[in-house]
Amino acid sequence: MYAAIEAARAGCSVLLADRSLIGRGGATVMAQMTVAVALGSETPDHWSFHYNDTLEAGRGLCDERLARLLCEEGPACIREMEDWVMAGRKCLGDAAVHDRPRCVYVDFLNTGPAVSKTLRGAVTRSKGIRKAGDLVVVDLVQDGGEVTGAVAWHLSSGAPVTIAAKATIVATGGLTRLYRRNSASSNMGGDGYA
Repeated sequence: MYAAIEAARAGCSVLLADRSLIGRGGATVMAQMTVAVALGSETPDHWSFHYNDTLEAGRGLCDERLARLLCEEGPACIREMEDWVMAGRKCLGDAAVHDRPRCVYVDFLNTGPAVSKTLRGAVTRSKGIRKAGDLVVVDLVQDGGEVTGAVAWHLSSGAPVTIAAKATIVATGGLTRLYRRNSASSNMGGDGYA
Protein backbone atom coordinates (compact mmCIF):
# COMPACT_ATOMS: atom_id res chain seq x y z
CA MET A 1 0.00 0.00 0.00
CA TYR A 2 2.83 2.40 0.79
CA ALA A 3 4.43 1.73 -2.61
CA ALA A 4 1.10 2.54 -4.27
CA ILE A 5 0.84 5.76 -2.26
CA GLU A 6 4.37 6.80 -3.27
CA ALA A 7 3.73 5.99 -6.95
CA ALA A 8 0.51 8.03 -6.91
CA ARG A 9 2.37 10.94 -5.27
CA ALA A 10 4.83 10.79 -8.17
CA GLY A 11 1.93 11.26 -10.60
CA CYS A 12 1.44 7.64 -11.66
CA SER A 13 -1.94 6.10 -12.29
CA VAL A 14 -1.87 3.07 -9.95
CA LEU A 15 -3.75 -0.21 -9.86
CA LEU A 16 -3.32 -1.87 -6.46
CA ALA A 17 -4.13 -5.56 -6.87
CA ASP A 18 -4.39 -7.88 -3.86
CA ARG A 19 -5.25 -11.50 -3.32
CA SER A 20 -7.58 -10.53 -0.47
CA LEU A 21 -9.45 -7.36 0.39
CA ILE A 22 -7.02 -4.45 0.09
CA GLY A 23 -5.09 -4.12 3.35
CA ARG A 24 -6.99 -6.89 5.12
CA GLY A 25 -4.65 -9.81 4.41
CA GLY A 26 -0.94 -10.40 4.41
CA ALA A 27 1.71 -9.97 7.06
CA THR A 28 1.11 -6.41 8.25
CA VAL A 29 -2.46 -6.87 9.44
CA MET A 30 -1.39 -9.95 11.43
CA ALA A 31 1.55 -8.25 13.18
CA GLN A 32 0.80 -7.69 16.84
CA MET A 33 3.71 -6.30 18.76
CA THR A 34 6.11 -3.54 17.79
CA VAL A 35 7.99 -1.78 15.02
CA ALA A 36 11.62 -0.88 15.65
CA VAL A 37 12.56 2.63 14.55
CA ALA A 38 15.15 5.14 15.77
CA LEU A 39 12.85 7.99 16.80
CA GLY A 40 14.95 9.03 19.78
CA SER A 41 11.89 10.28 21.65
CA GLU A 42 12.85 8.75 25.01
CA THR A 43 16.54 7.96 24.61
CA PRO A 44 18.84 9.70 22.11
CA ASP A 45 19.01 7.52 19.00
CA HIS A 46 20.12 7.67 15.39
CA TRP A 47 19.35 5.52 12.36
CA SER A 48 23.01 4.40 12.25
CA PHE A 49 22.71 2.83 15.73
CA HIS A 50 19.59 0.98 14.59
CA TYR A 51 21.41 -0.08 11.43
CA ASN A 52 24.32 -1.53 13.44
CA ASP A 53 21.90 -3.45 15.68
CA THR A 54 20.06 -4.75 12.60
CA LEU A 55 23.23 -6.06 10.98
CA GLU A 56 24.35 -7.67 14.22
CA ALA A 57 20.99 -9.38 14.71
CA GLY A 58 20.99 -10.51 11.06
CA ARG A 59 24.26 -12.39 11.52
CA GLY A 60 25.39 -11.87 7.96
CA LEU A 61 22.02 -12.51 6.30
CA CYS A 62 20.96 -8.86 5.85
CA ASP A 63 21.18 -7.03 2.58
CA GLU A 64 23.15 -4.09 3.96
CA ARG A 65 21.79 -1.63 1.40
CA LEU A 66 18.17 -2.50 2.21
CA ALA A 67 18.83 -2.54 5.96
CA ARG A 68 20.32 0.95 5.70
CA LEU A 69 17.30 2.18 3.72
CA LEU A 70 14.92 0.72 6.31
CA CYS A 71 16.76 2.23 9.27
CA GLU A 72 17.43 5.59 7.64
CA GLU A 73 13.91 6.21 6.32
CA GLY A 74 11.94 4.46 9.07
CA PRO A 75 11.59 7.44 11.43
CA ALA A 76 10.12 9.68 8.72
CA CYS A 77 7.66 6.95 7.67
CA ILE A 78 6.43 6.40 11.24
CA ARG A 79 6.01 10.15 11.77
CA GLU A 80 4.14 10.43 8.47
CA MET A 81 1.78 7.65 9.49
CA GLU A 82 1.17 9.45 12.77
CA ASP A 83 0.16 12.47 10.73
CA TRP A 84 -2.28 10.20 8.88
CA VAL A 85 -3.99 9.52 12.22
CA MET A 86 -2.33 6.34 13.44
CA ALA A 87 -2.99 7.23 17.06
CA GLY A 88 -1.59 5.62 20.15
CA ARG A 89 2.13 5.31 19.43
CA LYS A 90 4.11 4.59 22.55
CA CYS A 91 7.72 3.65 23.17
CA LEU A 92 8.73 0.46 24.91
CA GLY A 93 11.84 -0.42 26.79
CA ASP A 94 14.66 -2.36 25.21
CA ALA A 95 13.74 -5.19 22.90
CA ALA A 96 15.99 -8.07 21.98
CA VAL A 97 19.11 -7.06 20.01
CA HIS A 98 18.48 -3.30 20.39
CA ASP A 99 20.96 -1.27 22.40
CA ARG A 100 18.30 1.27 23.42
CA PRO A 101 14.50 1.65 23.48
CA ARG A 102 13.24 2.00 19.90
CA CYS A 103 10.14 -0.11 19.62
CA VAL A 104 6.88 1.68 18.87
CA TYR A 105 3.44 0.17 19.03
CA VAL A 106 -0.27 0.89 19.02
CA ASP A 107 -2.18 -0.54 21.98
CA PHE A 108 0.69 -3.04 22.29
CA LEU A 109 -1.04 -5.97 20.49
CA ASN A 110 -2.77 -3.91 17.80
CA THR A 111 0.19 -2.52 15.86
CA GLY A 112 -0.29 -4.42 12.58
CA PRO A 113 -4.01 -3.75 12.28
CA ALA A 114 -3.44 -0.05 13.09
CA VAL A 115 -0.74 0.23 10.42
CA SER A 116 -2.99 -1.50 7.87
CA LYS A 117 -5.96 0.71 8.74
CA THR A 118 -3.83 3.84 8.46
CA LEU A 119 -2.44 2.81 5.06
CA ARG A 120 -5.92 1.80 3.81
CA GLY A 121 -7.15 5.28 4.70
CA ALA A 122 -4.26 6.92 2.86
CA VAL A 123 -4.88 4.71 -0.20
CA THR A 124 -8.57 5.58 -0.17
CA ARG A 125 -7.81 9.32 0.03
CA SER A 126 -5.37 9.10 -2.88
CA LYS A 127 -6.98 10.06 -6.17
CA GLY A 128 -4.44 8.18 -8.27
CA ILE A 129 -5.03 4.66 -6.90
CA ARG A 130 -7.61 2.15 -8.13
CA LYS A 131 -8.04 -1.00 -6.04
CA ALA A 132 -8.75 -4.56 -7.18
CA GLY A 133 -9.12 -7.28 -4.56
CA ASP A 134 -9.56 -11.04 -4.96
CA LEU A 135 -6.87 -11.18 -7.66
CA VAL A 136 -4.14 -13.81 -7.59
CA VAL A 137 -1.31 -12.73 -9.88
CA VAL A 138 -0.07 -15.91 -11.56
CA ASP A 139 2.48 -14.54 -14.03
CA LEU A 140 4.30 -11.40 -15.05
CA VAL A 141 4.06 -10.46 -18.74
CA GLN A 142 7.39 -9.61 -20.36
CA ASP A 143 8.32 -8.01 -23.65
CA GLY A 144 11.98 -7.86 -24.61
CA GLY A 145 13.04 -8.76 -21.07
CA GLU A 146 10.97 -5.97 -19.47
CA VAL A 147 7.85 -6.51 -17.39
CA THR A 148 4.86 -4.92 -19.12
CA GLY A 149 2.07 -6.20 -16.89
CA ALA A 150 0.62 -9.26 -15.23
CA VAL A 151 -1.85 -12.08 -15.64
CA ALA A 152 -4.15 -12.71 -12.70
CA TRP A 153 -7.00 -14.98 -11.72
CA HIS A 154 -10.12 -13.50 -10.09
CA LEU A 155 -10.82 -15.67 -7.05
CA SER A 156 -14.60 -15.17 -6.89
CA SER A 157 -15.41 -15.74 -10.55
CA GLY A 158 -12.40 -17.76 -11.75
CA ALA A 159 -12.03 -15.37 -14.68
CA PRO A 160 -8.58 -14.57 -16.08
CA VAL A 161 -7.53 -10.92 -15.80
CA THR A 162 -4.77 -9.21 -17.76
CA ILE A 163 -3.14 -6.04 -16.49
CA ALA A 164 -0.98 -3.76 -18.66
CA ALA A 165 1.56 -1.64 -16.79
CA LYS A 166 4.47 0.67 -17.51
CA ALA A 167 5.99 -0.35 -14.17
CA THR A 168 5.23 -3.23 -11.83
CA ILE A 169 5.96 -3.55 -8.12
CA VAL A 170 5.69 -7.04 -6.69
CA ALA A 171 5.08 -7.05 -2.93
CA THR A 172 4.67 -10.73 -2.16
CA GLY A 173 4.41 -10.66 1.61
CA GLY A 174 5.54 -13.77 3.41
CA LEU A 175 5.16 -17.48 2.92
CA THR A 176 4.42 -18.63 6.45
CA ARG A 177 1.39 -20.72 5.39
CA LEU A 178 3.91 -23.26 4.16
CA TYR A 179 4.19 -24.29 7.80
CA ARG A 180 1.37 -26.26 9.42
CA ARG A 181 1.51 -24.22 12.64
CA ASN A 182 1.63 -20.46 12.02
CA SER A 183 -0.18 -17.25 12.83
CA ALA A 184 -0.30 -15.87 9.29
CA SER A 185 -3.35 -14.86 7.32
CA SER A 186 -4.58 -17.45 4.81
CA ASN A 187 -3.18 -15.61 1.79
CA MET A 188 0.46 -15.98 2.90
CA GLY A 189 1.14 -19.18 0.93
CA GLY A 190 4.20 -18.09 -1.00
CA ASP A 191 2.53 -18.01 -4.42
CA GLY A 192 4.00 -14.54 -5.00
CA TYR A 193 7.47 -16.03 -4.80
CA ALA A 194 6.51 -18.79 -7.24
